[in-house]
Amino acid sequence: MVNRRLLRTKAFQNLYAFRTAERADYQLYHDLISESFLPNLDLMIPKEQQMPKLEGLRKLAESHYEAILNKKDLEDDYPLEAKNAAKKNILLYRDAVKRDRAKITQTMVDEVENIYHVYLKMLNLLLEITDIAVWDEQRRLVETDFRTARLAENSVLKALKNLKTLETESIRRNVNWTDDDQNLLRKLFLDGILPDTEFQSYLRSTKHTFEEDLALVMYLVKTFVLKHHSIADYFEEKDLNWGENKDVLKSMIVKTFKITSIEELALQPLAMNWEDDKLYFVDLFNNVLDNEESYEKIILDQTQNWEGDRLAMTDLLILKLGLAEMIHFSSIPVKVTINEYIELAKNYSTPKSGQFVNGLLDVLSQKLQKEGIVRKSGRGLIDNK
Repeated sequence: MVNRRLLRTKAFQNLYAFRTAERADYQLYHDLISESFLPNLDLMIPKEQQMPKLEGLRKLAESHYEAILNKKDLEDDYPLEAKNAAKKNILLYRDAVKRDRAKITQTMVDEVENIYHVYLKMLNLLLEITDIAVWDEQRRLVETDFRTARLAENSVLKALKNLKTLETESIRRNVNWTDDDQNLLRKLFLDGILPDTEFQSYLRSTKHTFEEDLALVMYLVKTFVLKHHSIADYFEEKDLNWGENKDVLKSMIVKTFKITSIEELALQPLAMNWEDDKLYFVDLFNNVLDNEESYEKIILDQTQNWEGDRLAMTDLLILKLGLAEMIHFSSIPVKVTINEYIELAKNYSTPKSGQFVNGLLDVLSQKLQKEGIVRKSGRGLIDNK
């Protein structure tokens, strides 16, 4: 199931995506300033004679634009045309950034919730394989010693097919394997599952216990649904975050079939309490952006004697996330926060970033607790040193 470690990772990834979009917006509207200073072809003055003045105004407008957005001191003697062009593009830039933030905030939630969509699709894959097994036997002219249609008699797969919640959720979320997917699925069955000795051994027996049926389903899940290269390629093509999401999906699928009787078969939730986790996820992302200047000041004050190139953008974002969690989420122990962002730094930043984040967050946590900025509450949170 989705856990907060995954949500921290996705918050970091989406902050990085937002920063990238923000930089692109900055450059776009910087470059568009030049459109305010194109030669006027209706004038009787040749454009070559207009260009020196227009070029000068363009450079002043770009300088004014950069000064405002980078919060530098402004000069009073800028020409009005330059100021107006800069302000116009600053408004456009800020509007674009606002839209990007809203879009990314929604998209990152949709991406996590899409994990449940893929989970349902994987369960439906088992039902598709069962239907193909029946089709395979019906098309055969010569009877073999293993009847593929016996797969449809598997008690666990029959229960899965009759699971009303799976049917309802699949319809509600429009989860299905289309006609275009059938060639892929039939190839998976004919070239992968059918020649498999474990599968053939199962088909040769006319009767199976619940344990044998369950064992086969788990074998199909682990060998083909979760690991076969054609299925992995299919989902990887549709999900840019497949590398991270597949572990969550594996956990959900395996837990679905971790049962001792047919009656226990049920869909697994996306998370134990997704509404709370979603609130945490969005709040963490927005809290970093809303308090970015204050968090950056805290970090830079502590690193003023360090080499500037050690503060890569990835490290800076991870540190801001760590500060946001320590300061804003009073129920999460400081030690948990530090350990989580150390792991994030190890996986997504430079080789030395884990050690760097560890040392800096540890120092900042002690400093901010003494200042009363970090306050923890709840059971087990009295001692957060």
